[in-house]
Amino acid sequence: MRNIKIAIVGLGGVGGFYGGLLAHYYEGNQEVKINFLVRGAHLDVIKKQGLKVCSKGVEVIGKPTIASDQASDIGKVDYILLCTKGYDLTTVVKQIQPMIGVGTIVIPLLNGVLAYEELKEKLTEIEVWQGCTYMVSRLKEAGVIDNPSGRQKIFVGIEGQLSERMKEFESLLTNAGVNAKATDEISREVWEKYILVSSSAVATTYFNQSIGAIMQMHLEDVQQLIAEASAIARVKQIKLPLEVESLVEERLKAIPFESTTSMHSDFVAQNKQTELEVMAGYMVQQGEKMNVPTPMYHQMYDKLKKYQEITYPE
Repeated sequence: MRNIKIAIVGLGGVGGFYGGLLAHYYEGNQEVKINFLVRGAHLDVIKKQGLKVCSKGVEVIGKPTIASDQASDIGKVDYILLCTKGYDLTTVVKQIQPMIGVGTIVIPLLNGVLAYEELKEKLTEIEVWQGCTYMVSRLKEAGVIDNPSGRQKIFVGIEGQLSERMKEFESLLTNAGVNAKATDEISREVWEKYILVSSSAVATTYFNQSIGAIMQMHLEDVQQLIAEASAIARVKQIKLPLEVESLVEERLKAIPFESTTSMHSDFVAQNKQTELEVMAGYMVQQGEKMNVPTPMYHQMYDKLKKYQEITYPE
């Protein structure tokens, strides 16, 4: 195997979990180097004792080759696994520039498709893959990531392509215990997840209720969101399963009743930055662009946008 450098950017629930597994498995490996771009108290703990990952009762410690809040300390890498929030994207693109060289590949594991589209526009000199992940993991405290169920999966790739580097990256992940798959049908995987997270994020935030509550008390509204998002995907010629609406609905019903979404949590905490544009604004904009009616998204987006403007006036 050739020498490979991987950088994990954003060490929250997603990046911390996968980064921790990779750093643990490849610790001391002379051919594969795992590096963390991280900041604050999280960085301090990781530098002192590594990153603890808890997964269904099993704990491992991931010690990266380099952990720093400066991309220049890490230098040029082969792969960048981007696990930040979508609203940080413009800033993050500037931060990661010192890690980008000839042949660097960026893989975003951000919700939605907006991040991928923006990265393609901003990083024209390098390859950007699509990516998505299914998991429930959180930053429990500085230096500790918790995934109670142990369930996790990553899909990566470019639509219609399956290159040797995609297979290489898949192997790098699976060797470390990550349930990973490189696929040439990545758009379907990304959109199936996007429809699920977008509809649930918008509804839980709009009604200020858990996922279980919205599925019990506002099912028709959720079904309408799912139908509108699916219609947009189909006009964009995404190869969705014919029964995607019922599949998404059943997956939402299977989520523990009191669970909620990160966007809802951000609104409850009155955080200034939220994923509103990623989860709802994009759907409204795409609906208008492609002449696909999105009345439910419009209604909920307009109310939530107005709430944000009142709470955080310019």
